[in-house]
Amino acid sequence: MGKLVRCGHRTLRALLAFSLVIVLLRPTPLLAEGRVAFLADRLKYPPSAGHPDDFRVRTNAALALGATNDDDAVAPLCGGLGDPSEVVRQAVGVALKRLARASSVDCLRRRLAVETNGAVKLQLQRALEAAQTSGGSPSGPAAAPYVAGAKYYVAVSPVTNGSTRATPEVDRVVRDAITAKLTELGEYQLAPLGEGQDAAKAALRERNLKGFYLGVSVEKFDYSGGNLRVRVRITVFSYPGRELRGEVPAAATLPGTLPGDHAAEDQLLGVVAGHGAELFAQNFR
Repeated sequence: MGKLVRCGHRTLRALLAFSLVIVLLRPTPLLAEGRVAFLADRLKYPPSAGHPDDFRVRTNAALALGATNDDDAVAPLCGGLGDPSEVVRQAVGVALKRLARASSVDCLRRRLAVETNGAVKLQLQRALEAAQTSGGSPSGPAAAPYVAGAKYYVAVSPVTNGSTRATPEVDRVVRDAITAKLTELGEYQLAPLGEGQDAAKAALRERNLKGFYLGVSVEKFDYSGGNLRVRVRITVFSYPGRELRGEVPAAATLPGTLPGDHAAEDQLLGVVAGHGAELFAQNFR
């Protein structure tokens, strides 16, 4: 045991192997619900009366909860994110990544906002990414990737489509371009689609961010003169109050394009939408 304690940041790796032995050798007569409750009790800090204050016990419990594939394991693991031991917090991140439940997104984002240990933050970020790509939550909007050090919180509206193209196609191209540009700039946390006012206010308050809502519209594609002209208009509001702040128009022309060239439309639409997002970032602070 002494060797494990001396490993510093390598402790978790050693404990991973150690915990597998413990979990496999421990008798498991409990039903699934009882097992989650049993492990949740072992993860609790401070420990219940009669149990030792041992970070290795809590680490093993966290890893075992991650192996249950049980939705009920998320709540105790989220509670474990506040454990004083960085090794336990790393194990909780590993466990939540393995579970990959959308219900863990909120607690992971909250902990990432205050976590100071680099190794723990890495595990939590991996867990958050797994949770966000697990299909989303059926009871709420999917979360956007967490942006550490963000200053602004941006919600993007569904695209108002004035073109003859299918709205889902246009919305995908425009949203992807705006998201990519704001992510590239590094100061913008994207809000999830369909977020309610209470959730938006909580996110802004928790991270002290300034909120913007972007109302995005695409005009009819113009093929006059043998050229393709695309226009995207971004109307900027406060968020979540949606008080008008201004407007960003963006447009570009692609010469020598025949009507109905969807590949050219997508290419130019992405360029214009990305440029609109860049103009927004330059003019609204």
